[in-house]
Amino acid sequence: MGWLFTLGQTKKDLVARRTKAWDHDTPDGAVISSACLRHCYRGNAFSGVLWTVWERSFTKAGQPVQSPERWVACDLLKYQNDYGWGYKDMDESMHPFTYSCPLGYLELVPVVCEEWREGVRSYHARLAERRKARRTA
Repeated sequence: MGWLFTLGQTKKDLVARRTKAWDHDTPDGAVISSACLRHCYRGNAFSGVLWTVWERSFTKAGQPVQSPERWVACDLLKYQNDYGWGYKDMDESMHPFTYSCPLGYLELVPVVCEEWREGVRSYHARLAERRKARRTA
């Protein structure tokens, strides 16, 4: 997947768009609903990562027809001069090579890529060590 940019889009607009819930009606009368349960932005004024936890439910005539699905999504965000903000979307199954996902998000979804999750845990352990070192220095 490549990057998707929208002319004049602000970071605030992009985050709102990428975290908005949506429904889809299927031809057989079922409804697929996706909702963003949690989200956070980690980065600076020109680039970063939007972490989200999504839940998708499947209903027909108001009754569940299959178990809900949950996953962690990772949108790389960046600003392009004279154009606007854009994103590159990924999820845990793609093993994004960025590890700043909040640890609590991992507890909300089933394991898809243990190797990536180990990277997330290592990242947070290194941050904790740095904070500890600063306090004792």
